[in-house]
Amino acid sequence: MVEVLVASAIFAVLALGVYQAFVGVSGLAISAKNIAGAISLANEQIEIARNLPYSDVGIFAGSPPGKLPYERFATSSGMVFKITTFVHNIDDHFDGTINGNPNDSAPADYKLVEVTVSCGSGLPGQGVCRYFNPLTLTAIVSPKNLEISSGNGALFVKVFDANGQPVPEADVKVTNLKATTTMIIHDTTNNDGLLQLVDIPPGDFAYRVEVGKSGYSSARTYAKGELGLTNPISPDTTVLTGQLTQLSLIIDRLSNLTFQAVDNYCQPAGPFSLKLQGARLLSADPEVLRYSENKTISADGTLLLNNLEWDTYKIEADDSSLVIAGSFPLQSVLVPPGTDNTIKLVLKPKLGKGLLVSIKDGASGLPRSDVEVNLSGNGENRTLVTNRGYFTQTDWSTGDFETDGNIETRSPIGELKLVKVLDNYRSDGYLASNVFDSGATTTTFYNLNWLPADQASSTGALSIRFQIATGNDPATTTWNWLGPDGTADTYYSAPAATISSVNSPARYLRYRVFLSTANPLFTPNLSDVSITYSSACLPFGQIYFDDLSAGDYTVSASKTGYQNSTMPILVDKDWQILEITLNPQ
Repeated sequence: MVEVLVASAIFAVLALGVYQAFVGVSGLAISAKNIAGAISLANEQIEIARNLPYSDVGIFAGSPPGKLPYERFATSSGMVFKITTFVHNIDDHFDGTINGNPNDSAPADYKLVEVTVSCGSGLPGQGVCRYFNPLTLTAIVSPKNLEISSGNGALFVKVFDANGQPVPEADVKVTNLKATTTMIIHDTTNNDGLLQLVDIPPGDFAYRVEVGKSGYSSARTYAKGELGLTNPISPDTTVLTGQLTQLSLIIDRLSNLTFQAVDNYCQPAGPFSLKLQGARLLSADPEVLRYSENKTISADGTLLLNNLEWDTYKIEADDSSLVIAGSFPLQSVLVPPGTDNTIKLVLKPKLGKGLLVSIKDGASGLPRSDVEVNLSGNGENRTLVTNRGYFTQTDWSTGDFETDGNIETRSPIGELKLVKVLDNYRSDGYLASNVFDSGATTTTFYNLNWLPADQASSTGALSIRFQIATGNDPATTTWNWLGPDGTADTYYSAPAATISSVNSPARYLRYRVFLSTANPLFTPNLSDVSITYSSACLPFGQIYFDDLSAGDYTVSASKTGYQNSTMPILVDKDWQILEITLNPQ
């Protein structure tokens, strides 16, 4: 049995080698056959061009005009081929060039015929096309007689990328819109990103030029008034008799842009409608943008946009229920050519009118964290800190609380105090809060604050005290209650206290409040508890004021080491943005 298995394995290896050798030889035979057929067709097309009258050596309905088809299909050796023919008028330097020194008034010195044969029955890598790569043959055709001036002109099309570098092998389509008969030229740029069209008919704003390339953006010229363009940035071009017209168009690799929408707690948010606008123009005075579209982020908080042109894109909220409370990066994002980009939006429910304030460093231009921003006026006086969110609790009538039975949570609703038995209050009691979720395990907790800040003196000193517990799994975390020194032996006893660094980073937080009184006729009371924090889902250098009324406000921004900034603003939209630059002192 062992000998049979070994012999079978050896036979299989030998058989596989023989098979692969057979396949290789077969492939070489098919490839040689295909190449021979393609060369035969290319030579045939060139011989046809050589035997035509010189005036007929050109492209049917193209330039130079002639009787050769731009594209046709033929069969050779059992394979279908696509034959593409280009004819170029060549302006030879021997007798000068158009607009050169000396100037050549008859620049069409001879013609270059280029024939490309490619697979016409499928894509490369599929079927018989797997054994054939496109090939190109060229030939020069000259007139028998002396050249004469045709009264035509020349058009040179230069194709650049976003960095000003030439784009070779870009596809160019030139259409004479004012010719009495159809005239369309298909060609490609050379290694310098240049297409030279010599000896073409003159015409005012007669030529529509379109350029593109696989994997690249496209660009074209426009007629005045087309698509409502009053003053196109790239108008259709003019060719004058005996003169050279030069036109430059820019294309570059396409990019992808992914939107991710979350709330302040890193949970997916959506659906959300937005307006995305680029900065590049199709027309000026009035301005018409190349890109301006309405998009919708799905309910799972994602939106993928493929094949975008490079540009600087601006995002605006266009939703009836959600607003942008911040973004990573800021509201304008540069999308470079050939890149994958991600924008994270922080959304929150729309409440009244809203103002997003963005703070930048005047030296670096980067978003600035830990800046105090005050909004005042029109009955408001609020201060928020960039890169910080907050948990707030003002109602304990419902929720997953733990108490020792000595804390009253419902009488009245919106207030905590000691339970009263007959005419006296219990001497002390505690309540442990429900779990607050910041959404990110990297969250840093900053400050603990509560109201009212002062208690009746009759309740005694330290009548309200807190401890904090944090963790990353609310189901399994053992809640270790800690005070300001990071141990269980101390308590937070003054509002605006700094939370111990031992409690960070973590995702979940709970607080435990202790109430006590030195006089049973009086009780301390608590109406508000708030905790500030920063996390990966809070936008850098931005804060959002909502629930505003229309009117005039003053926004002030301050940070240690920077000059203060104060400016007025009229809030008159459901959502708007104010950018402030802080300069170092």
